[in-house]
Amino acid sequence: MSLFHANAGQAEIIRTVQKDQEHIEYVRAALSEVLLLLSQRHWFRYNALCKLVAEVLYHHYAILHNLQTLGEEYTGIIQVDANYVMLPNKALQLLAILLEYGGEHVVDRVLTYLQTEIDRSEELLESVKTGLHKLIDTLRVVVPYVRGFHTSLFYIHGGKYHISKRLTGINYVLIRNWLKEDHSVYGYKALGYVTLTQLVLALAARYQQYRSQPSQAKVVAPSVRSAERSRTASGTLPGRNCALCMDTAQAITATQCGHLFCWQCILHWLDQRQVCPICRESVKKTRVVRLQNFSVDPERTS
Repeated sequence: MSLFHANAGQAEIIRTVQKDQEHIEYVRAALSEVLLLLSQRHWFRYNALCKLVAEVLYHHYAILHNLQTLGEEYTGIIQVDANYVMLPNKALQLLAILLEYGGEHVVDRVLTYLQTEIDRSEELLESVKTGLHKLIDTLRVVVPYVRGFHTSLFYIHGGKYHISKRLTGINYVLIRNWLKEDHSVYGYKALGYVTLTQLVLALAARYQQYRSQPSQAKVVAPSVRSAERSRTASGTLPGRNCALCMDTAQAITATQCGHLFCWQCILHWLDQRQVCPICRESVKKTRVVRLQNFSVDPERTS
């Protein structure tokens, strides 16, 4: 018997994700504190991985023990296969979790590896290298837009909130179908159309900006591109403006996740919410560091 009639709506799925993220954040904070107690040097090196480890542990424990996650139990939904008939295979569920929380990171690493190998190749012509780099840079830019368009379609049509669920065919159904909130569907549809419009305009603006750049600015030597990429990845190439006030950074201050802001801007932000404005990593005021004898060099950041 198909359970398609009990298909979970947007409201139930989003509440499930939000509830799961609350518990994942608790696990992440605990792992981060343990890592800090063991070694401050290891904390600086591996703290960014705590969120990924917490997400994988949280979901894998539920899957391996045939349990609902706390978020799924809270909203009364369960996962079923693509045919809405039975529970999905455990291997398929594990694959969905790995794709959801590690897929984008793997794609980024693969693209970085390909760019490095292209730079090292002595057989490729410079024109070919430039074309390949342009293609890879385009793919890197497209990834966030793909995620955004997928989310917009979810708001409009419902179904699968995560791209990993769409790839694996896993669906959500309500086990307490009488709690389904049909009245909230129109609000999500409106949100979906607004989000979709914003994405289209942002994509058009980005394309127009690219087209308006001088042709010589589009062609960057592979060695220069590689150096810029490595500096950006290591966090040693700061921007000129504070991400909060959008003005030239004053009294540059670093959060524990490595992002830079004005001293007063980040302290005021942390009075309202204790997360990084850029990556949403948990940040405490006691861990914010004001950088001494440090200034932003416009020549390096242009």
